Amino acid sequence: MAEHPSDDVHIASFIVQVMPDQRAELERFLATVTGLETQPEDPVAPVQCVVICEGPDPGFILDRMDAIEQRPGVIGCTLVYHELMTSQEADQQLIAETRST
Repeated sequence: MAEHPSDDVHIASFIVQVMPDQRAELERFLATVTGLETQPEDPVAPVQCVVICEGPDPGFILDRMDAIEQRPGVIGCTLVYHELMTSQEADQQLIAETRST
């Protein structure tokens, strides 16, 4: 079956557990990967990192999770949220969030 281009946007978040001495290296890696964004460090949980991923399909998200899990010092990468939107819905949501702040 041929794949058809889609305007779907998959948005997911992960919690990544990482050894404290490897956190800075992990964050440098995450900053280089397309489709990923890290959230500010939580001083209460310095061994955890929250990562947001946005991509065209579930495979894109799983590939990013696999890449994270292969990094030195990473203990685990757990999917905690996944949402599917059309690109139009994602744009409208972003505009609504921007106007409300």
